[in-house]
Amino acid sequence: MPSDDRDIGRARMEMMAQLREINRDVIHGLVPNLSTEDLTPYFKLVAKARGLYIKRLIDLAANEADLPSDEQVRELSLLRRSYDELIHGGQMIETAIERGYIDVDKV
Repeated sequence: MPSDDRDIGRARMEMMAQLREINRDVIHGLVPNLSTEDLTPYFKLVAKARGLYIKRLIDLAANEADLPSDEQVRELSLLRRSYDELIHGGQMIETAIERGYIDVDKV
């Protein structure tokens, strides 16, 4: 007997509720609570990664008459990837907070 749209909708809602509960239990068990002060080191880390990337790019432009060498491009790429990864991590934290997987204490 094929499922109708209501059955599919109910099953999907149940799965989503179960997924939310599992994520909450697992993530909250690892990261029970945060405060804005707890996030300050992360913000500083991102700012440093951004700054190092920008500084290296400006240094390359100022000191090179030609295009950067392959090694210089690899270094710049690594700095950018590090920054991108940290930003992606921040988005994960934000999503976890928005979905209630991590509680944020009021300071």
